[in-house]
Amino acid sequence: MRPAFKWMVQARRAITAGLLLVFTGLVAMANDVITAGGDLGIDVSPLDGRIVMDLRGAIWTLPAAGGLATLLVDDEATLRRPRWSPDGSSVLFEAVSANGSRIRIRQLASGEVRQISDDNIHDQDGAWHPGGNRIVYASDRRGSGLDLWETDLPTGLSWRLTSDEGDETQPAWSANGRHLAWISKRGRHYALMLRRHGEGDVALIESVVPISSPAWRPDGSLITFLRHAAAGTTLEMAILAEPLLVRVIASDEKFVTAPVSWRDRMQMLYAADGMIRSRGFENRRSRPLHFRAVTRQATSPPPRAIVRRELEIVDPPGGRLIIRCTRLFDGIWQGYRPGMDIVIESGRVVAIEPRRDRDDGIVLDLGNVTVIPGLIDAMAPPPDSQASGAAILAYGITTIVTPQLQFSFDPAVWESEMTPGPRLLQLDATDIAVEIESFADSALPGLDDLLHSRQAAALGHGKMPPRRFASLPDPSRISPDIIVGSRPNRLSAGVALHAELLALQAAGLTPERALRAVGSNAARGLGLENQVGTITPGALADLVLVNGDPLADVAEALKIVAVVRNGRFFSLVSLLELARQAPGVE
Repeated sequence: MRPAFKWMVQARRAITAGLLLVFTGLVAMANDVITAGGDLGIDVSPLDGRIVMDLRGAIWTLPAAGGLATLLVDDEATLRRPRWSPDGSSVLFEAVSANGSRIRIRQLASGEVRQISDDNIHDQDGAWHPGGNRIVYASDRRGSGLDLWETDLPTGLSWRLTSDEGDETQPAWSANGRHLAWISKRGRHYALMLRRHGEGDVALIESVVPISSPAWRPDGSLITFLRHAAAGTTLEMAILAEPLLVRVIASDEKFVTAPVSWRDRMQMLYAADGMIRSRGFENRRSRPLHFRAVTRQATSPPPRAIVRRELEIVDPPGGRLIIRCTRLFDGIWQGYRPGMDIVIESGRVVAIEPRRDRDDGIVLDLGNVTVIPGLIDAMAPPPDSQASGAAILAYGITTIVTPQLQFSFDPAVWESEMTPGPRLLQLDATDIAVEIESFADSALPGLDDLLHSRQAAALGHGKMPPRRFASLPDPSRISPDIIVGSRPNRLSAGVALHAELLALQAAGLTPERALRAVGSNAARGLGLENQVGTITPGALADLVLVNGDPLADVAEALKIVAVVRNGRFFSLVSLLELARQAPGVE
């Protein structure tokens, strides 16, 4: 996984529908001289040895010997993985946003930028055919995983090269244009694949740890690649002899996940340790190729303060309700509080006490249940209609944030016992001073089970989302205070937020951190702290009763038995029945 997963964060800042950091006052500009970068991806021109690189989300060119870099392309999207055309007249690159990756070509002479990808299709890992008129890339245009496709540039015609299960990515043509190498991934199984001209596909190397970044030596004698083991990443080569020989080239550097680029058959360039490195084929050590890039860096005043919002309870239920649970995750303390009674009056939590015999209210004891705070979707898909409230509530989502709706909506309707729904806050980017993250796409582990869950099956929410990202985020780069919104993944409201929970867990976050991203973190960022997102005296009584252990596996947060919203109890069965009966709901 690329250390530069920051490009995903940068891309999301460009989403018009997103909730972005809001700044006030004048913006000052200052020069920023860059001499290293953890996100470097480089390529050497076969024409004159010039280097093209991606740095801080833009594309730069560099003299063959290094030195001062020249900005070639910048954009609101994050730009990465540049590749010189065989004649050196243009550069192919990826433009990455939260909606996916698109392949573009920049002509050097005219400055014209041509987009090869359709706006609705995720394409990645673009590479040139040595003939210069075709490009090969990985695409999810069939919605069944990444396959290799090729496009003829003069005609615009495209055709599919592979159709195997799983993902086929990172294609690389040999210098004579006759043989194609790529990476195949099926589950946790990886392979370096080779298709020789006129022959069938062969797995040169099979691995249970990730391998990536194949690149041909110009004479076609070997393919270099990266192997990403727990002990570190190694640069290796598969020598195309009989039998095949695999040798380690280097293991003492922190390699960027990108193919090496060959100046000639004896010298390769690659990025490692934040630098461009040059290595002779027979040398044990590499040497740095120094560069400097000068940018105009914006310096801004601090973000606008979060606005405190006070929530009202409309038509709260009467009497006292006690929810008895085996385990309570209150969203405040770490882990569970065992054997607790949650006391609710007038729609609010008034006490949390150890379990005891009681005659001071209605006690609901549903057995071995876990209680967690109601979930908050801080950037939710807009509801299909006013009738879709029960369907969203069935996923345990008790608060959603969405901009102005396209239809007339009376929020009081979702306060009713007969037409329940989540609390809806109609806010847009100018109302909120927090950044919202979204990570889920069609490659998400566990997605198939989610789309066949009880709720999704009953409500017809089984549609697969589009592919948006090449890989999951680096967990070390995810803020402890992360806030999640589901709108960018384009799933239906409700199931979309659970996909984001799965994505956070798959990226390496603990289930507890994932739940805080849709609980206490979201409440704090929206100015609703101590009102929702936690279960504490004085907070609104928004609870999800789960038959499982969501702190062991966040997928179990969907094993919902019942939902309490503003102190009103709804069984899952009743919510699904109300959703099915509602007009205009899928």
